[in-house]
Amino acid sequence: MPHDYLDPPRSKIDGLAFLGLSLSRKSEQGHPDSVTHQTSFDLNDILDRDYEFLLSSNDDGWLVGGGEPGPPVSYKLTAKDSAHVEILRIGTYQKDWGGVPLEEILDVMKSGEILIPQIEVLPTAVVENPDLPPELEIRFDMEPAKPNFKNLDAPLPVNWQLRFLHNQLFKRFEYPSRFCPGAFHSTIMRKAEFRSKKHRKKYLAKCAAAVEVWKEKGVQPLNTVPRGPEGQEAEGDNREDECHSGIWLFTDRENITHFFQPNFLPPYVGEKRKQILEVLKEEWDTKTLSWKKIDAGALNGKRRHWRNRRSSGRGRGRGGGRGRGGGRGRDDGRGRGGDGVRSGDQGDGDNTNSQPRSKKNAARKKDKNIKKGS
Repeated sequence: MPHDYLDPPRSKIDGLAFLGLSLSRKSEQGHPDSVTHQTSFDLNDILDRDYEFLLSSNDDGWLVGGGEPGPPVSYKLTAKDSAHVEILRIGTYQKDWGGVPLEEILDVMKSGEILIPQIEVLPTAVVENPDLPPELEIRFDMEPAKPNFKNLDAPLPVNWQLRFLHNQLFKRFEYPSRFCPGAFHSTIMRKAEFRSKKHRKKYLAKCAAAVEVWKEKGVQPLNTVPRGPEGQEAEGDNREDECHSGIWLFTDRENITHFFQPNFLPPYVGEKRKQILEVLKEEWDTKTLSWKKIDAGALNGKRRHWRNRRSSGRGRGRGGGRGRGGGRGRDDGRGRGGDGVRSGDQGDGDNTNSQPRSKKNAARKKDKNIKKGS
């Protein structure tokens, strides 16, 4: 089980239910039964359907951009587009398995207790995850990672809505199977193997160019018209008609059951801005399974910490030559103000002697042998 489940011993049976965004979009290149939930981003712009750069993947093939059409167009598993971004993994609707009853989720989401903003997002990068072979992911990171908490007129970070929802949901729901896998991304392919390092580089460059085009356009709403789970357009009759971009409840990535429309509407100024920043002042730490503060005071503390480290002459080795202040790096490491060492170790801050540490040790041993001989 994932290491960041809230209570792994009490999470009895794993499941796939979650609250999140749907990026599904029907495409001529994909499965004919795929459903359109958004038209802002054509994820085919970051795919390699002709396998010019990629050599192979797992049997799912492309999970986004319309999915896999099947033979004779493609020979991966035939599947509809299942592009999504998870915000809260529920797992199952069985409390004794470690999940949350469906009725409880619907009651909370319909009550207005969770503030659902108008979802306007922007892809920030296409990356490989740490798996071997890796998954290819399109990221929706909050940029900058730390909002401006002091200036209420400063722009909110890109994709702030995802962290805003994530934090509220994590505060409201406590159950053993609670977690969020790799916030915030959409997997586009699993076990991706490239034809060569050059092909990998060219593919990632192609993706970076597509992301830059999206960034030039700025954040976009995912839903511009009200839609049902099957992509059908619906009609509305109130103020929320101007804001249709909310979140979905998935039983699994291929089955959506409920939509929750925005109830916390723009403009996000004044008291609403304060509410947003208050929620964003904390972040869930998946290593300690606890909340950590990321407010302005904490950021200033980090800056002081790094200034003190620099002024004390202690630094990390990077690999590559002479450290500032005269110390030569071991293993060709670079260290500020002293001996540069391997990445992950600290320099000793000694800039009075430029000899490598191995030579100094050898000299000490030689001196001892001379003394013993005398």
